[in-house]
Amino acid sequence: MDEANNMYGEIEEIIDDIEKRFNQINKFSILDYPPYDHHFLKYDRNSKNMGLESTFRQRIEKEWLLLENKLPSSILVKSYEKRIDLMRTVMVGPPDTPYAHGLFIFDILFPRNYPNCPPRIHYHSYDLDLNEFLDPKGKVTLSLLEGGNFVTNWYCGVQGKWNPEKSNILQVLTTIQTSILSTTRVNPSGRDGYKKAFTLTCKGMIYMLRGPPMNFRDFVEGYFRTRAHFILLNYKKQMDDSDLMVNLFHELYRAFEQNGTYCKHHRLVDLLAEEKIKQLRVC
Repeated sequence: MDEANNMYGEIEEIIDDIEKRFNQINKFSILDYPPYDHHFLKYDRNSKNMGLESTFRQRIEKEWLLLENKLPSSILVKSYEKRIDLMRTVMVGPPDTPYAHGLFIFDILFPRNYPNCPPRIHYHSYDLDLNEFLDPKGKVTLSLLEGGNFVTNWYCGVQGKWNPEKSNILQVLTTIQTSILSTTRVNPSGRDGYKKAFTLTCKGMIYMLRGPPMNFRDFVEGYFRTRAHFILLNYKKQMDDSDLMVNLFHELYRAFEQNGTYCKHHRLVDLLAEEKIKQLRVC
């Protein structure tokens, strides 16, 4: 009995520690070094740009200040003192879209001639074909609507409406969140397209919990700890009786439980999933 109580106490301490770290996370922070899994880590940077007096650094520091003061609460950014040309960001899917409650990770590179050339963006897809603007290989296709003109891939080297004097990384991030992660970007259109984007977003949650990105582990674990109940409730609203939806609920429920969330009140649907799996095995 004492051993069981001690174990329960240890679990409580772990849970409190995760939630404590989550609540202490800042929207914008500067670390010393980027993670080794950063997509652009091996980019051949210009050492002169790293100097304290370089115009490149001065521009990047302006970007830092803007992010620190203007980032919405649904976007977090990590920058790096030893690699000021790199950033990593996580953003929350907007409400009332199939991406709601999901987390989306992007790596950012400021090229040598930034801001004359726009930043490069890589999406951590977990091999999911989320929509036509975020492909499994990490390519981001961003379109901006300004003054009635459609501007495509302006961040990938096509200048378009990118303005070195006025455009900035905050504009890029908020455009990705509001333009790409929106209901209007579901393809194909209609209910089937919405459900596909929704189920892939939920799969992304599971994959991210299994392998949280470096620099955002505490945020990922804490975020899903606090949002699991709402995510499962939302899933039930979207759910049909197909094997795909039922089995995915089963996986999602288990992932949240393993992450430390109490989900027993959602057990009824989980039992239904187990029954369907048994039936499939019999067949």
